[in-house]
Amino acid sequence: MNKITILVFLVCSLLDFSISHNIPKSNLIRNDWKTLSRETTIRYFNPAHYVPGGSIDDIWNKMGEDITCSVDEDLTVHVQTPPGFDLTKPFKFLTHGFSSQVDDAKTANVDAWMQTTNNQVNVILVDWSPLALIWQIDDWDDAIYDEAARNAIDVGEFLGLCLSSLGVEGSELHLVGHSLGAHLMGKAARTFGGRTGMFVERITGLDPAGPRFVDGPILDAIPELHQNRLDKNSAAFVDIIHTNGALEPAAVWFEPRSGDLHQMGHMDFYPDGGSAQTGCTFGPDALPGGICSHRRSQHYFLHSIWEPKLFPSKTCISVEECNNEQVVDDSVVHPVVFMGEGSKESYQGGTGLFYHDIQYRHWNYYEYN
Repeated sequence: MNKITILVFLVCSLLDFSISHNIPKSNLIRNDWKTLSRETTIRYFNPAHYVPGGSIDDIWNKMGEDITCSVDEDLTVHVQTPPGFDLTKPFKFLTHGFSSQVDDAKTANVDAWMQTTNNQVNVILVDWSPLALIWQIDDWDDAIYDEAARNAIDVGEFLGLCLSSLGVEGSELHLVGHSLGAHLMGKAARTFGGRTGMFVERITGLDPAGPRFVDGPILDAIPELHQNRLDKNSAAFVDIIHTNGALEPAAVWFEPRSGDLHQMGHMDFYPDGGSAQTGCTFGPDALPGGICSHRRSQHYFLHSIWEPKLFPSKTCISVEECNNEQVVDDSVVHPVVFMGEGSKESYQGGTGLFYHDIQYRHWNYYEYN
């Protein structure tokens, strides 16, 4: 190699380094931006367009409007919002978990938030069901659930970038996610923060997914999932409702547990101990595999929007004591702490663990008895 060739090689190498060095790095695990844009629906519900008493179909199809978002390889974000997009009111976001979707029942949250605030909030439902379903397996390392879990983190990064371009202040954001969706929202909040320098005000995790995010009885945590768990550092305030958790969770096991029982937020709530819910093992809502208990976190949270004082809770010292339904004092703590939508109003700082004894055996999106 002569001197001229060496000089050209060095110049090209330095130029290539300079270009590469200035391109923002993507943290995607297994997707590309086009796939994430195509398979993620961001559905906006403007309070000005909300009319009480509408059917499920009316709420989703007639009141909802899509926000379109795409991301370039250099992380340039393109967002288009519907006419009348309202930046003057706070935002409530909700998403689903594994093998699920933002189905008709979840529009009940739109109804609850709108009616209880007198149309003073924006609501956004995030549907990533094509990436949460069970038939997409690319290679031997993509077991059905593991693949969806990796997808959830990628959708979270995509959503966080989209959020950063909406012009919304972090203090106006409340993100709610069930199961894998809880970690998705945690990733979205951290991505939003990294892009804007602002903390998301609040994340509510509804029985955050446990398997492969923490070590289980047979399978260990997947590193890229474990490092992307929702935790108290993901937002200014993080509250968790545990309903089907274990310290070593596994969805297929002697005692199926789909949630993570560990303390994860500023306030962690353990209704009925956080592992199995009243009426789910034997009762009107009983389903195999812990499905009923895992879903219950969604029902509890929804009803807490309608009735903020429905779940007064008692303090416990440790996760194990909460799980065993052992509380510090059998009387309700003062000031009273409530599980669900109103928990932030009773937050006193630091971190806390709380137990509530569920008194009703049947729960769905519309009733409990």
